Amino acid sequence: MRVLVIGNGSTGIDNNEKFFINNHTGDFLLKIKEFHDVTFVQNVTKFDSNNNLQNFDLKSNAIKHELIHNNKSFKGLFRLYRLIKKSDFIYIFFPGTLGRIAGLISIILKKRTGLYIRGQYYKQYKLDENILRSIKFILTVSPHFISDLTTYCDDVEIITPMISIKKEDLFLDRDYSKPEKWNLLFVGRVEERKGIYELLEIASFLKQRNIEFTLNIIGGGDLYSQMGNLIANKGLENDVKLHGQISDKDVLMNFYRAANAFIFTSHDEGFPRVLYEAMASSLPIFTTFVGGIPGRMISKYNCIEIPCKNGEGSGEIVFNGLSDLKLMSQIGTQGQNTISDIINGDSLRHEQLLLNKLAKLS
Repeated sequence: MRVLVIGNGSTGIDNNEKFFINNHTGDFLLKIKEFHDVTFVQNVTKFDSNNNLQNFDLKSNAIKHELIHNNKSFKGLFRLYRLIKKSDFIYIFFPGTLGRIAGLISIILKKRTGLYIRGQYYKQYKLDENILRSIKFILTVSPHFISDLTTYCDDVEIITPMISIKKEDLFLDRDYSKPEKWNLLFVGRVEERKGIYELLEIASFLKQRNIEFTLNIIGGGDLYSQMGNLIANKGLENDVKLHGQISDKDVLMNFYRAANAFIFTSHDEGFPRVLYEAMASSLPIFTTFVGGIPGRMISKYNCIEIPCKNGEGSGEIVFNGLSDLKLMSQIGTQGQNTISDIINGDSLRHEQLLLNKLAKLS
């Protein structure tokens, strides 16, 4: 079967004409490619070595791909139209502008289509609801979306998260006693929608309360080059450390294991992979409850909820949370129980569920 996969991220192009995407998406495409003729389509950006979401080269892995440089150009739209027309099945990572356009074209051409819902704004426009009602099935990563999605489509299933965490990766020796100096951790894109400004406000709040801490920020992004000045302007040079992108799994997991608490300030999500990593390390987690996060996280059970886009309010909650060592121990332990249940659960991996759906349509 000719399967066209529409991504909702970006493909980074470097000067050597290599094409980089997220490694989890790349591994997914490789597995689907074993059984079907797969072409991957996504918008284009210039490759940034600090972008930890672009680390899988399409070309060297022999995955057929098409690049859309401009969603609004006639040339780009016509190329997308032709790709959809000659494909047997369209699989869209949703939401996203390119996915919405592909969904509309698929409706017009009466193409069989499926959706992978990975973000919370999947019915932001009237067109979105039309797409949701027209597709064959929906796969999603968060149980939080299920009840709503089933009002549009009868066939909705949960995938096992696209993570590489195994039983042997679980950190079982977490020490929850009060440290001399708190080691706090944030892992994610250094950009506004990930709450990077609020993260610095939390750090300022803790410093004003005379909390001894180091906040390690891991990741690249749009604001990475500005972070040094932002940190200096708040007088946090000795408290906040930037580490950029870390691709080595062992090095990254050492940061998780050395930390005492994990802070996640994002404004919108499907379900962030970094929360799984923090739970695997038994870390007490402070997180916003956006998108699919409430589908797996329960405040004061396996995390502590902090308000979205409210740095001072979040700072006060983190300050109070760090003072309650019993609660820190409880949420760290229950977080690891949560990820253990996911690893040992019955849900199928993304590629296996999709292959099963495609087999029924063949």
